[in-house]
Amino acid sequence: MLAANVVSLKVHTPHGGFNRLTVSVTLCEPGTERCATIDDVMVDTGSTGLRLEASAVPSSLDLPAVTGADRKPLAECLRFVHDNAWGPLHRADVRIGGLTAKDLPVQVIADDLGLWPAGCPTSTVKPTSNGTLGIGPHLFDCQGSCTQREDSPGVFALDGGAWLPLLGSVPVAARLPNPVSRFPRHGNGVVFDLPISPADGADEIRGMLTFGVGTAENNQPGSHVVHLDANGLLTTRYGGVDYPASYIDSGTETNIIADEALPRCAGMTWAFCVSPAQALTATMVGTDGAEVQAPFRIGDYRGALDRHVGAWDAFAEAAPPSTRSFVWGAPFLLGRRVALVFDGMAAGGIEGPSYVLP
Repeated sequence: MLAANVVSLKVHTPHGGFNRLTVSVTLCEPGTERCATIDDVMVDTGSTGLRLEASAVPSSLDLPAVTGADRKPLAECLRFVHDNAWGPLHRADVRIGGLTAKDLPVQVIADDLGLWPAGCPTSTVKPTSNGTLGIGPHLFDCQGSCTQREDSPGVFALDGGAWLPLLGSVPVAARLPNPVSRFPRHGNGVVFDLPISPADGADEIRGMLTFGVGTAENNQPGSHVVHLDANGLLTTRYGGVDYPASYIDSGTETNIIADEALPRCAGMTWAFCVSPAQALTATMVGTDGAEVQAPFRIGDYRGALDRHVGAWDAFAEAAPPSTRSFVWGAPFLLGRRVALVFDGMAAGGIEGPSYVLP
């Protein structure tokens, strides 16, 4: 039986794609036991907030709307790299494993494109999971003063039957919080614990996501700390080049690397096809200058697709030579115990935001 601060973590292909890290999330009407458990919710360290596909949330759940100071219902448009998530904000008690965040603002991603406002570009990307559990380094999905401009609004209010952007500074109550930070205990971060994938990949891999860092015997961190900047970024040194806008993103299926020497896939020049897989090493550099060696592998992307691999540590895509980022995606978390301490939190003497490696 798992401890209260632990939930089973699965790496697989829920509705498409691969290397999707997923957990089950239980959603309840606030203050009640009228609940529904939603499986295959993707764990994402590249975003903040719980966002669920409307098709995965039972219509029998009556979740109250999040409203602004004028009692108008609120909605949000979140711009991912290749996708946009639009939908109203609701309140729910959210249980993951044995821990509950009460009266948590969550987003229900709209299925009906007719509801999308002009200020939020519509998306044609089909979801590969039932939602996103955003548990990145930040405590809210919009930082600081969270000032919105008319050309790229994120939060909208329902006014006269139309969704209109909230301009200026968005109040904290209208921002989506990091769900883990709202747990009454073990809210300062998370620990990923996943086994390494077989050499040629697997249909799925199972591990654990533990809440809290240094708050119990089962979530003690390692000894190599990588401090992040205010934007959750670190520097990666690879091939003699520094990439100062690097980040760890469990919601990205592959590592994304600039390396002109590695062979590309025929007809898929944005992906690497290296056979046999090659072991490489980069160096992570924190804001304090501390360095941590980070080995990784790059293999045959097309071959893995042909084998319908669901979990593999050697998927890698090619970044343009001009990039400032080395993206450590889901493959980075396979075979490592990785702790994330949230911004403004601490784990013993480790200040967040930071990652802690073995």
